[in-house]
Amino acid sequence: MMNRTTLLAALIATVLALFALPANAQTTAYAPGQGAVNSVAVGIDVRASVRDRCGFATGGAPSGAIAQAEFDRTGFTKDFAIVLNCSSPSRVAVSSLRGGLKTDTSATGYASTAPYQVELRMVADDGTAAAAKCDAASLASGGGCAFAGTAGTATGLRLPSASTRANGSYLRVSAPPYAGADPLVAGSYSDSLVVTVSVAA
Repeated sequence: MMNRTTLLAALIATVLALFALPANAQTTAYAPGQGAVNSVAVGIDVRASVRDRCGFATGGAPSGAIAQAEFDRTGFTKDFAIVLNCSSPSRVAVSSLRGGLKTDTSATGYASTAPYQVELRMVADDGTAAAAKCDAASLASGGGCAFAGTAGTATGLRLPSASTRANGSYLRVSAPPYAGADPLVAGSYSDSLVVTVSVAA
C-alpha cells in the first residue's frame, strides 16, 4: 500500500512527464473566438526527382546527302545541323561505314578511295561548346577519332552542359581537291555516317 509521500511523488512525476511531451503533441486548435490558438502548423517534406533525358530534338537529327560532281578537282564542304534535347551533359559519336569515299570500280594504277574529313561541333544552352575534327578513315570500326563509334556515357564528344534548343551545333563533311599519288578511277563514290547521342557520365 502506497503511503502519502510515495503517492505525491508519483503524481509529481506524472505531471513532469506531461510537460516533457513535444509542444505540437499538446497543441489544440480552436475556432475563432473560442481559444487563443486557431491553427496548428505541421511541416511536411515533399521530395521528387527527374531522370536525365537525352536525344535528338524533333527534326533535329542530322540527315541529308551531298552530291558533288568532280569532287576530285573541286573538293566539297557541307554542314548538317544538329539540335539536341538533352537536360544534362551529353556525348555525340559518329561512325563511318566505309572509312572514306569509295567506289566499287577498280583499275590498275588508279585509286578507288578518296579521303575526307568530318568535323563535329556541339554547343550547349549556356554557350559552352565542344568540337573535334577527324578523318573519315578514323571513324570506321576500330578508328581512333575522339568521337568515333557509338555514343555512350563514356564514348563520344562530350558536351558539358544541357542543350535543349537550336544552338548552332553541326556535323560538317569536307574534302580539299584530291591530292593522292594515284588518280581516282572514274565512278560514283559514297560513304554513310551514323550519328548517335547519349547521356554523359
